[in-house]
Amino acid sequence: MKKLFFGQIVTSVIFVLISSCAMASGHNAAIKEAMKDPKKMEAFMQDRLDHKTGLEGKEAELGQGIVALVQELDGKLDLSKSSDEALGRYILTAVKTMNHNASYQHEYNDALVKLHLTAVSFAKETDMYEQLVEVDVKTTEYMMKRIGSAIKMTGREDFALMAIFEQTTCFFQLVDELQWNSPTSVTYTTPFSRVMEASQKVGIFANLTEEEVHNNYIIPRYMAYAEVMGVKLDVSPLGANGEITVTLID
Repeated sequence: MKKLFFGQIVTSVIFVLISSCAMASGHNAAIKEAMKDPKKMEAFMQDRLDHKTGLEGKEAELGQGIVALVQELDGKLDLSKSSDEALGRYILTAVKTMNHNASYQHEYNDALVKLHLTAVSFAKETDMYEQLVEVDVKTTEYMMKRIGSAIKMTGREDFALMAIFEQTTCFFQLVDELQWNSPTSVTYTTPFSRVMEASQKVGIFANLTEEEVHNNYIIPRYMAYAEVMGVKLDVSPLGANGEITVTLID
């Protein structure tokens, strides 16, 4: 029964996503046509600004479906401080995000990416990179100091990488894939490229390059985190495809 119920939820989600992709392909032609007549523009904008998925009001069912799937796959999901309905709202947000693809494919981390880029852009314009990193470190210093104490007690310097890249939602809500090369080295792809490319086409973040973000923001932050935790890190230059490798140094 659970499998059937979840299958119905998945079918609904897939239908909404496919429908959205098909509509997105005609976006450019539609807006050109809308520019010819106020009534057509009104109808176009009404449709453009409406992001309903057909799943509104079904958040609890969505959440229950995900709970059932996680259990079926022997996964771990802790809702002791949340609820099926809250989980369903997150799934609904993911569906709405995937549907938002008329101009470019939006992703779940877009808001975080844009906030980081906005801060970095402002820091560049005002020559405040150093202050930006200092403020960022202050928001994580309490947790980093606790990790540093655990490292001193146990000798497990690899806890530092786990703290930066696994333990905190600040990272895994920003970057969707992380590769562990070894217990002392990780590689991931910068999350900023897609949004920067789309934004710069309309003059947003035009003052930034990927290398500037990496060299003036990412590297200093990781080095500052390492100092707080009492370890040493090596952060690679930004790779040709946006890859970044962070390694513990003995």
